[in-house]
Amino acid sequence: MNLNNEILAQQISEQIALEEHLSYILEDQIDNLSELDYSDARSTLVNIKEKLDTHYVSLNKLLNEVEANSDIKSLTKNGISHSKSFEKDQFHSKISRMLRDDYTALNQITMCNSYLHTTGLALNSSNVASIALSHLQDLAPFVVKIGELVPNIITKELKLEYPECDQTIAEIALKNIKEAWKKKTILEVQKLE
Repeated sequence: MNLNNEILAQQISEQIALEEHLSYILEDQIDNLSELDYSDARSTLVNIKEKLDTHYVSLNKLLNEVEANSDIKSLTKNGISHSKSFEKDQFHSKISRMLRDDYTALNQITMCNSYLHTTGLALNSSNVASIALSHLQDLAPFVVKIGELVPNIITKELKLEYPECDQTIAEIALKNIKEAWKKKTILEVQKLE
């Protein structure tokens, strides 16, 4: 296998591991949410899992196309089975914390898609670049969606523990959070240039 294919195979394998790991975690979370009153969160997680499962198939096909060797594949599979058992033990009972962790994992996956897309372009592998970009475009809206769900879920959980909690604060929090991302981020990025 040439060096370009080795680099691509390693990055694709890492992407498969990340996406498969989150898909596994989401499966448990979806099962746990099925009996609770968090339909928005549950439907979002179901949609994310469906995308990840579709990505898993295309990434494995892509891995075969770049002639990945079996050592890389077996390392990926072994790493996943180990992390599955750890994460299952760490499952959070609070929905807000669960979504926080999903948000973090999705951000890592989308960053790795950016990484893989750039590598594909740099190594003249248009198929790798195209698939990575497509997967990034699939998942980016879910990062935003989870961020929008969290304030309402936090206040809902707080209301259960502290009945005096004003649940309408979620709307104010969401508005403030959206505003911070719009104005502050654009200004800060411009300063960095």
